[in-house]
Amino acid sequence: MAQFSYTGTKDGQEMQGSIAAKNLQDAGSKLRKLNILPTNVEEMEEGEEADKEPGTFLGLQISSDKLSDMDVMMFTKKLETMIKSDLPIMDALQLARRQAVKPGLIKVTKSLIIDLNQGNSFSDGLSKFPQYFDDSYVNMVRAGESSGTLAKFLSKIVILKEKSIKIVKDIKGALTYPVILLVVALLVTIIMLIKVVPIFAEIYGNMGAKLPASTQTVVDMSEFITDPSRGGVLFATIFGIGFTNWIMTKKIYNFRKFWHGVFLKLPAFGPLIKKSIYAKIAMVLANLLSAGVSIIEALDISSKTTDNILVREAIGRVKDEILTGKSLSVLFKSEPIFPMEFSEFMKVGEKTGSVDEMFHSIATYYEAEVDNAVGGVKALMEPIMIVFIGGIIASLLLTLYQPIFSMGDVIK
Repeated sequence: MAQFSYTGTKDGQEMQGSIAAKNLQDAGSKLRKLNILPTNVEEMEEGEEADKEPGTFLGLQISSDKLSDMDVMMFTKKLETMIKSDLPIMDALQLARRQAVKPGLIKVTKSLIIDLNQGNSFSDGLSKFPQYFDDSYVNMVRAGESSGTLAKFLSKIVILKEKSIKIVKDIKGALTYPVILLVVALLVTIIMLIKVVPIFAEIYGNMGAKLPASTQTVVDMSEFITDPSRGGVLFATIFGIGFTNWIMTKKIYNFRKFWHGVFLKLPAFGPLIKKSIYAKIAMVLANLLSAGVSIIEALDISSKTTDNILVREAIGRVKDEILTGKSLSVLFKSEPIFPMEFSEFMKVGEKTGSVDEMFHSIATYYEAEVDNAVGGVKALMEPIMIVFIGGIIASLLLTLYQPIFSMGDVIK
């Protein structure tokens, strides 16, 4: 069978792709069966690559459309490299489509190609996928298009993405170790309560001796967990509390705001979260201002780089007050959630007339601070968690063996 490229419409939307058929008539018939009204069908030359489509099985798409930040960064890097080599954006996108493996990227590149064919701009096409390309991404591409330096701004986006990915990776790395150790501690405790404590309880029960209060408490906990009715109620209650808290966090603004404030005040982790937020905000502001975006729009976009409500509200107040003529350094200084050095850096930038460069300096400063904070958290949490797990196990064992220490009194 030959391959035929086509353009057409389906449910009012422009379609473009390729299809295998015996001849032009067969291709048209197959397209109509797919509810595609063809406007142009051409046989592809031998060796010409067909447009890639997401893989399907029994009519269902095999893989998810989801794209990670790394996928978006690599896509941007490819486009930057090709455009730097004087390849037109259309050719670059068509090549990116043929190289794409993930369904999400195949669909994105297909949509972008259709938009360019219809005379729309690259940035307008990107704005249709806000889940992958945020406001800062689209605005920087738009600035590159208007100035004729798209490759330069794609390079800036790649650097921004790389730094953002690194910050997220560092935070996850800092959190992973203590979370794993907490899970281990919980599992060890549950196993001991289910498997070990009942053996001791049976031994002491046969002796007929009165157990110390601490030992009796541990035995009662073990009986509670191993009893299907009471243990089931406990786990159902824990699950219910967790699920209710999750729903309230999603639906109730003030409840979510409360927890966001708690996260920022956590020992060791709070400063790490804050510094990562400052670094991302500064990076976005630096790139948007250098792209010629207005300060009000740049502040609005930068506030969306974090989900923390306290930080978003603070930036919102700065954005509202900027119209009064106050300087950025004064406005950020009036917001307690931002540290003094944030506004001090800005003050220097305002004096020299290079605020965008100063935001680059702020971003670099807080990136280094995040690295230091991650190292500090890891160094602090490792001994604490080891002592914590050891303390739990030692406490349980000492409590269980406590009656044996007074075995002489029991025998008398």
